[in-house]
Amino acid sequence: MGTQKSFKCQCPCHPRVVVHPTPTCDCGKPVVPPCCREPPPKPCCPPREIPQQPGTVDVPQTTPAPTFTTGPSTAGSSTKPPPGSPTEGTWFTTTINQTLRNGPVFGPRKDEYLPYLLVRSATGDRGNRPVTGVFWESPDIFVVPNQEADIAPLMPNSFGGVAQASAPNTLYAHVWNLGRAPAFRVRVEFYWFNPSLGINRGDANLIGAAYVDLGDRFSMSPGWQQVATSYGQWMSAGNHAVVRCPNTWIPTFQNNGHECLVVRVFEPIMDALDPNQFAAANDRHVGQRNIAVVQAASPASIDLALNVGYPESPTDAEVDLSIDAPATMDWLQLFAGNRTPGYTAPAAVVAGFLPPSVAASRVPTLGQVAADQRSQLLRPRERFVRGCCPLQIVFHASADSLASHQAQVLRLRQRTGSDVIGGYTVVLLKQ
Repeated sequence: MGTQKSFKCQCPCHPRVVVHPTPTCDCGKPVVPPCCREPPPKPCCPPREIPQQPGTVDVPQTTPAPTFTTGPSTAGSSTKPPPGSPTEGTWFTTTINQTLRNGPVFGPRKDEYLPYLLVRSATGDRGNRPVTGVFWESPDIFVVPNQEADIAPLMPNSFGGVAQASAPNTLYAHVWNLGRAPAFRVRVEFYWFNPSLGINRGDANLIGAAYVDLGDRFSMSPGWQQVATSYGQWMSAGNHAVVRCPNTWIPTFQNNGHECLVVRVFEPIMDALDPNQFAAANDRHVGQRNIAVVQAASPASIDLALNVGYPESPTDAEVDLSIDAPATMDWLQLFAGNRTPGYTAPAAVVAGFLPPSVAASRVPTLGQVAADQRSQLLRPRERFVRGCCPLQIVFHASADSLASHQAQVLRLRQRTGSDVIGGYTVVLLKQ
């Protein structure tokens, strides 16, 4: 006796998978296999492993969270009409419209009686997000090289310091409260990242954290005043303050001190921050400083490997180079200690990218190659696919004839679609 062949079918004419003795469905159409009913899911990258941050402990929660029950509503406590009532539809529409109103009940967020904490992305920043321009040159993150944090002053002697590799460095942050309510025990976190065109939590390295009190936006002091409490010390000017990172930062020699710096400010009850949020372009609580300053006697040269970050799923990306005038970079005012530093651009600069490669691969040194040959190897724009595997892209820049008081600003951007998801700035300066 032969075996009869069966065909599993998930044709739309029946709601579930059934078995037919023939390759034809009950509706007369060919059998639709279950695997062909839905398109294959979009591939997703595995989540990044987040390293254990110093000074933190993971506390497991084995006991399930408690559940709470509520009693039935008392008569007359609800305005909902009885089922089937002619006014039930109107009540439902009105209720939905109330939940979709724009803004809080008492007006815009900035006008509520709450703190409104901020690390500026540029001078004149009032906290509006997202930022459409350059967001990785924060004027509120300072470095004092060759200085131990435990003996450093509360106010830096200079606001334009550049990190020194394999040496102690002290970090400072200028934090603001533009809200109508004061904020107490505001947490200020300091992080470093390897040079990157895309910041992710999995690459975060916590340096230290400090606490500060900030007055409301109407609290303005005529000068800086030192504040000392049981939980910290800082320099206050009312609604804004300069706070020192309590831990010394020693950048690795591998990156020559060109790491990215990120500062996060938040108050966990009144003005909280998502633990996974490190995007300075989208959140006013986060400030980012991705600046590499090359101080050298002519010629000046840099070969820098930049991580491109980790996408949630494979996507097309593009990195490009913009050669800008020194006057477009406000941070140079801090570096020079002068509001009108007057830097001029050099006559010629060779700059561009090499094709993407596997992360942590060897970085070629193009400074030893002739200038005319370097320009043939480099491209001002690279398009590639950001896959699940970590990638890096090598950037080279050099100026063979830098005169005194000359500077060149090179801005690197990474885009996915029309969105700028990361940036880095290289400045070539005469030593």
